[in-house]
Amino acid sequence: MARKIAITNQKGGVGKTTTALGLAAAFQIKGKKVLLVDLDTQGNASAAIGLILEQDTSTLKELLSEKANPLDYIVSTDIMDIIPSNNSLKDIEKDLSQNETFDQLKRCLGPVESNYDFILFDCPPSFNIFTINGLVASDGYIVPVDVGYFAILGLKQLLEEIDQIKQKLNPSLYLMGVLASKVDKRTTLSDQVIETLKNNFQDTLFKTTIRVNIDLVRAQIANESIFKFNPKSTGAQDFLSLSEEIIND
Repeated sequence: MARKIAITNQKGGVGKTTTALGLAAAFQIKGKKVLLVDLDTQGNASAAIGLILEQDTSTLKELLSEKANPLDYIVSTDIMDIIPSNNSLKDIEKDLSQNETFDQLKRCLGPVESNYDFILFDCPPSFNIFTINGLVASDGYIVPVDVGYFAILGLKQLLEEIDQIKQKLNPSLYLMGVLASKVDKRTTLSDQVIETLKNNFQDTLFKTTIRVNIDLVRAQIANESIFKFNPKSTGAQDFLSLSEEIIND
């Protein structure tokens, strides 16, 4: 059965999609079968692997609203399998929220869980119905944190909100780790923030950090995985290290 991991932070620009893409590609390199579910209405993960979706394309919106066979909505690419999204996902947000449909995603994915080693959920930068569905469908979650000046602001509130989901909807949900991202070894600020994270999260801070690496952005622009674009880059090294931490956990 697949290990299901939500990648979430209500703060934007912290590297959630980059983490989802890099980790999925690293698992693939390690010989694991991976499904990425794009839960963001912006569809950045889908676009980053080259999926230009028309309005009538079958996406996560249709899967959640039609409760159909998930195999009909999985797109296989050179990089990974993905259930893509685009802006049309917004069309069902109000209905799911009003009906408090928190486990729709979990129920929809049930038939394909045994096909994968890992299912990753790229959550949106807000604590909305899609984030909640991702957390309810997950075993654990990863919180990427940009090690800038405001890195830890809002993090305590996020973890409290997720704890409410755990208590009410998914008792087995656990924090796999806080991930320091966009780490710049040339600055003392990165070191200071990482030290603060260590003091606050101790055993739940990943040993691996994701360093600033322009090739991670360039790979997304080229619609390639970091391992194809530049397998010797620090970005590739960091995501391989992170994947090993998770696989060996």
